[in-house]
Amino acid sequence: MPEIEFDPVDSIGAGAVGEPGQRAFYIQAEKDGRVLSVLVEKQQVAILAERVRILLEQVADQLPEVGGDVPVPLTPDAGELRGDPVPLFRAVAIGIGFDASRNLVVLELHERPVDDDEDDDEDDDEEPDELPPPVGDDEEGYLARLYFTATQARAMAARGSAAVEQGRPPCPLCGGPLDPSGHVCPRLNGHARHDDA
Repeated sequence: MPEIEFDPVDSIGAGAVGEPGQRAFYIQAEKDGRVLSVLVEKQQVAILAERVRILLEQVADQLPEVGGDVPVPLTPDAGELRGDPVPLFRAVAIGIGFDASRNLVVLELHERPVDDDEDDDEDDDEEPDELPPPVGDDEEGYLARLYFTATQARAMAARGSAAVEQGRPPCPLCGGPLDPSGHVCPRLNGHARHDDA
């Protein structure tokens, strides 16, 4: 599996490019002039932002001498995407952790699903050897491992949350996104709701 490691990053950001309803979301890191942009889903950015907050709260509670840094005000571009991102891959799995010995957050972005069930039931032990690999799955995919400070993590989480919230407003009835061109609400049995009158 091709691995990319930025240890530590010079900058890290999360955000979106495009108009609401047509946006692409990215996680982007820079190290020594090299830029890594990874395409992600909107929901992944929202969950990552929440997980960063939870992780840093846990670190501050469990390791006050390590994780108790005072958040500093964001610089104008902290946590933002830079330029027009060109993704190297799409992340299907994201993991986050904390390296207490170095006081750094660790983010892993996986192009392929993480295989958690290597120790299957005894009946299934021989089955994977008998089956040919699925077409197109001969490569393991990229793994990007990024190390950054708690302050950088907070900035990334804040920018990512802001990007998620800048999307289309939700329908008050069903919660689905409202498009400027109209909305077909399932709560109205599929009838379009128009506020043009």
